[in-house]
Amino acid sequence: MNPLTRTESTLVPPQDRPVVDEWLTRIQAVVGRDPKDTSPEACRTAAEAAEELSAYLWMLRALRRRTA
Repeated sequence: MNPLTRTESTLVPPQDRPVVDEWLTRIQAVVGRDPKDTSPEACRTAAEAAEELSAYLWMLRALRRRTA
């Protein structure tokens, strides 16, 4: 199992988990404990993944606040 994969998540719906794991993998490849790639393109890709993940989490937060 990928160390980023969770069997259950209270925040991320199961259908969204694969894309969230992909974003985390792209980020971890550059800034993780053992960086796999630190090229400018990899850094750009990780930054884009971080932006996408941040926007997604803000959207989830807004949805939760509306339903709370």
